[in-house]
Amino acid sequence: MRIVAFANLKGGVGKSSLAVNVAAALSAKRRVILADVDPQGTALAWAEVGALPVEVIAAPLSGDVASWLAGITSLPADIVVLDLPPMLGAATKAALAVCDLVAVPVSPSGADLRATQKAIEMIHDARALRDGMPRALLVPSKVDRRTAAGAEIEAVLHGYGEPVGPIVAQRIAHSDAFTAGLWIGDYAPRSAGVAEIRALSAVIARLLTQEN
Repeated sequence: MRIVAFANLKGGVGKSSLAVNVAAALSAKRRVILADVDPQGTALAWAEVGALPVEVIAAPLSGDVASWLAGITSLPADIVVLDLPPMLGAATKAALAVCDLVAVPVSPSGADLRATQKAIEMIHDARALRDGMPRALLVPSKVDRRTAAGAEIEAVLHGYGEPVGPIVAQRIAHSDAFTAGLWIGDYAPRSAGVAEIRALSAVIARLLTQEN
């Protein structure tokens, strides 16, 4: 079993949208469970509205960390996707202690880039305790290439020294899919948004299968 955590120390970057859509895309060939660790419960609310092709469970860390970790690592899945809270807290620290990959969504703004630097520092701290794990993937998220910041986001992210995933653009279809309770592949199966999610999911799947 492999664990991928979607994490950022700032909200509003499309974290839950990416977690839900990537989990759904990965579930086409694997048993995937999406654990909603965020007390806001966006992924759970998404699942309750409609019919996602992936199991979504509530997994807030409200008590003993060891018990939470044991529950996550014993889930009957090939891949567990964690949708973490947008903050530095016990859940984020616990996830970094057990996950194989941290996907860090970053939108093209100065505030997001400052939060990204802090997230990378946390990942480096975790690696010092875990023999180089977890891997990281910076994901350009909610990007509008018509803006100067959107056009430069990939180059900026490469400067952090971590792998950078495919761009996921700012698209109305993502918010509409949430309203419908569907992942983007069912809501708009021929859209550019689906192609972006599938490209990102393929990169994540490849990173999860690489040896340390």
